[in-house]
Amino acid sequence: MKEIDLDILEEFASTLEHLSCGDYKGNTFEKYMRVGNPNIIRRMATTMDDICKQFEAREHHLKFAIRELKATRSEFEKFNALLDSRVKERTKALEEANTLLESLSTTDPLTGISNRRNFDYLLKHETNRTKRYGLNLSCLMFDIDFFKKVNDTYGHPYGDEVLREIGKILRNELRGHDIFARYGGEEFVVLLPETDVNAAFLVAEKLREVIANRDVVKDEIKSNVTVSFGVAQYDPSTMTSRNQLVEASDKALYEAKRTGRNKSIIFEGFETTVS
Repeated sequence: MKEIDLDILEEFASTLEHLSCGDYKGNTFEKYMRVGNPNIIRRMATTMDDICKQFEAREHHLKFAIRELKATRSEFEKFNALLDSRVKERTKALEEANTLLESLSTTDPLTGISNRRNFDYLLKHETNRTKRYGLNLSCLMFDIDFFKKVNDTYGHPYGDEVLREIGKILRNELRGHDIFARYGGEEFVVLLPETDVNAAFLVAEKLREVIANRDVVKDEIKSNVTVSFGVAQYDPSTMTSRNQLVEASDKALYEAKRTGRNKSIIFEGFETTVS
């Protein structure tokens, strides 16, 4: 009997060794729990079977929890990706809205060139740069001759087309770093960095001739207009504010209009050069 008990004990020990390697099945300890086996073996087998079943149940719950966590993580990643996409879309939309708003605040809606507000900002920058580095800076002020007559004769839509055409001419004829804007109504202004008054006068004459020779066509109407220019150079020693540069070119423009229009005049303390 003792030899049989020893055999069962050896076999039971071997089963436990395999169990330590993860080799457990639901009936692993069944034969050791049968009536006829030594009581101590049956008790040990029953206890080990209970322990293994508990571990098996916990392993099952753990695997289920892991699957749930993976599924939750997958859903979270999808949600996070969607949220990130939405944030990028909203950010892009906000940037586009800000760009549009900035453009609307600095651009004349009719001609598509800078408006007076943006010109005033750039004028401050250019006059500061001119004083700092001792550069030249000139300003052209011009408006359309008898523009009211153009509107009265051909209508305001045609007048708008004239203004748009002048905006196109300024974009095409001026340098990339020149600054130009619709100053108000039919009046336009141009800043020419690093340009003295004589060179600016030549630019004014070139623009005047291009505008005079450009046919403006809208619907069945075809005509052209002339413009008058005032030209002035920034002089930090006599101009106490940047606005005096614009005022000087505006006074020269007034003189051009007073003396016949369709001409360019340089402001020189009202000693003028006429084309």
